[in-house]
Amino acid sequence: MSNNAFWIILQKLRAPLLVIIITYSIAILGMVLIPGMDDNGKVYHLSFFDAFYFVSYMASTIGFGEAPYTFTYAQRLWVTLCIYITVVGWFYGIGALVTAVTDKTLKFEMMRNRFRKKVREIRDDFVIILGYTYVNLEIIKKFHASNIKVVLIDEDEEKISHFLLEEASQDVPVMVGNALLTETLEDAGILLSNCKAIVSLFKNEENNLRIAILTKFLNSKVKVIAKSTYKDITVSLLDTDIAKAVNPFEIFTKRVDIALESPHILVLENWIYENSDLMDKAMFLPKGKYIVCGYGRFGKLLHDMFEKHNLESVFIDEKRIASVEMIESRKFIRANPDDRETLLNAGVKEAVGLIVGTQNDIDNLSIIITAKKLNPNIYLIARENTMQEVSIFQAAKIDWLFMFEKILINKTSLALTRPLKHRFLKLILKKDEEWGKKLVRLLRVNIGTNPIITSLKINENDSYAIYHEILDGQNVPVDVLLRSLSNWQENNKIVPLLIHRANEEILIPKNRDLKIGDEILFACDKKGKEEIELIASNIYELYYAMYGQEKESPILKKLLG
Repeated sequence: MSNNAFWIILQKLRAPLLVIIITYSIAILGMVLIPGMDDNGKVYHLSFFDAFYFVSYMASTIGFGEAPYTFTYAQRLWVTLCIYITVVGWFYGIGALVTAVTDKTLKFEMMRNRFRKKVREIRDDFVIILGYTYVNLEIIKKFHASNIKVVLIDEDEEKISHFLLEEASQDVPVMVGNALLTETLEDAGILLSNCKAIVSLFKNEENNLRIAILTKFLNSKVKVIAKSTYKDITVSLLDTDIAKAVNPFEIFTKRVDIALESPHILVLENWIYENSDLMDKAMFLPKGKYIVCGYGRFGKLLHDMFEKHNLESVFIDEKRIASVEMIESRKFIRANPDDRETLLNAGVKEAVGLIVGTQNDIDNLSIIITAKKLNPNIYLIARENTMQEVSIFQAAKIDWLFMFEKILINKTSLALTRPLKHRFLKLILKKDEEWGKKLVRLLRVNIGTNPIITSLKINENDSYAIYHEILDGQNVPVDVLLRSLSNWQENNKIVPLLIHRANEEILIPKNRDLKIGDEILFACDKKGKEEIELIASNIYELYYAMYGQEKESPILKKLLG
């Protein structure tokens, strides 16, 4: 039990303990002072031990009888009085004990102590998740799939109770507490060396900034993944040097940007996030006029993106208002986007695309229905806010459905569970359509429509054979890892995607010599993955892959010698 819990119990039981001690003392003293009579009729006095023994079983109502001799009437009168005094004291003490045990403060301290113990028993790397939400639950599931340990904190006891009913709650230390307090973060293990990251996706983004600042001072080695859709907060987060700002509005706007310029890059992104395979049809967005329903932070980002592509756009919002310039140029209409006349005034009939991004799913669906009647050929991009309306959105046959929560799940989990995969994604998002098309074709032809993505690090633990070969001064090209162990002159279904070095990122590397510390990302099939691991770790398999010959065993050579 923690010191806090111990002192809370002492404080709660101080008065009842004093009552019991005082009543016992009075009863024992009276039994010692009142004279008794032995079997021979002589006067005697009970010893303190005999008196304590008698009062103990008398006060607890066990009742072993009068001892060591039959009591006199004076003693019996005193015993009768003491029975009522001590029993009342015991009832008061038991009541106080029950009250103390059910006290919220004590329960919290005992839970806190168990939580801290569980956290300190974690031997592997772990991540602290702040708040139980749908997004964080899905992130926890992805962490479990990657064997990453998780610690969860939420201020709402009811939410924690709901989480404990989830299958994903197994082996997850949970605590009810305010994550914005230093002591709560310390309880969650932020000071431990195996705490690698904190996920802070609060709706109030100032809280995310507070978490990043606290983490900076408590343990600057811990990464912070924080949600931020405001420019000022994003800048402040990045200034901490440990925080990664995740802006779902910006991420989706970038996807629209890519779909306009390099749709095959979007195919690769969806494959990396495991949302679809490489047979997914490239999303070629039409060029022309776009109508956007909603002009908040998301709408402003879309406006800048359309300006970059020189595409005409009109924004509709009945609550917010745009700049005077946008209003005068009829790029912004302050009205209800669900109104038929408003959509007609915005030019829905000649528009090629409609982006519906309000925070209300029913409003979004209603706007889509109205727009589809006015322009059956319009390309529909719609925001889904909650999982409750999934079936309705699917029935609406929307061309592109997005959910900011899913964007947060994918981005956060990939950054922490597969950092090399995340690096590769960041690099390819800067590539053009021709590059993306070539890579998609290369992967489809060499491997198939849904390649496995695996990684290898050149160190003694993960690639023993290659590590020692390089230490011995031999050049080991990355292409060696592609070769088949059935026939070294043929390659397995493997495509190297990235070599990450201390100061260098090499995309689609060919014939590059490996170095100690390199991290390599591969796309491959199951057989290719197995043989990469064999060649990297087994000196005999590596020798065959490099030279096409079986390496002689020194022991066998001596025996045959």
